[in-house]
Amino acid sequence: WNGQPSWVPATEDRGEGIFLQLDLERVAEWEEEILGSQLWEAHREAHRRNFANRFSQTSADVDPDTRLPPPRYWLLHTLSHSLIREMAIYCGYGAASLTERIYGWSKSEIREAAAGLLICTTSSDSDGTLGGLVALSEPSRFEVIMSGALRNAARCSSDPVCAMRTPQDPEDFLHGAACHCCAFASETSCERANRFLDRRFLLTLPRSESSVAGYCGSPDVL
Repeated sequence: WNGQPSWVPATEDRGEGIFLQLDLERVAEWEEEILGSQLWEAHREAHRRNFANRFSQTSADVDPDTRLPPPRYWLLHTLSHSLIREMAIYCGYGAASLTERIYGWSKSEIREAAAGLLICTTSSDSDGTLGGLVALSEPSRFEVIMSGALRNAARCSSDPVCAMRTPQDPEDFLHGAACHCCAFASETSCERANRFLDRRFLLTLPRSESSVAGYCGSPDVL
């Protein structure tokens, strides 16, 4: 194409979904506490090692911290996976048929702060418009879904190993208290290949050496 293009390739998908937005002020206050925690420092160092181990020399001038999603993204991403697992029980779609879009970033010069997530199903035909997913957005039903998702996220069959998982040098994995038993989703569902997940950001997990204040508090009061 010669010059500035006036169009972009696109596809039209049909589907349904639920959008959830968290309180921006509360998220910002929680994020400030997390940024000063030892757990976040461990994740940041692991991300730096991961970047150095996997990127070519041409990226030597790139600051790896600019590629690390903020704590609010980890929170929203973990919550999204928990909701996908719970919604699949009620909506009539398999978990692999649901996908996520995470909107989690701090305020900058080019955009306002965001703390939301979209769980949806898209298809090239009408198979993704059965209505079973959007029906879960009714307040009474969604309350049950959210409570169940948080309750299940508080427990993992691999605990306490999973709940205490924190990367230490030379480890460079990009998740914490998350595994296939509790938080990982299928490749068709996750926008980050099951990276940047940690249940400790969502809930205050017991028996965790790197305990931080989870956004939704202690699972004992759910």
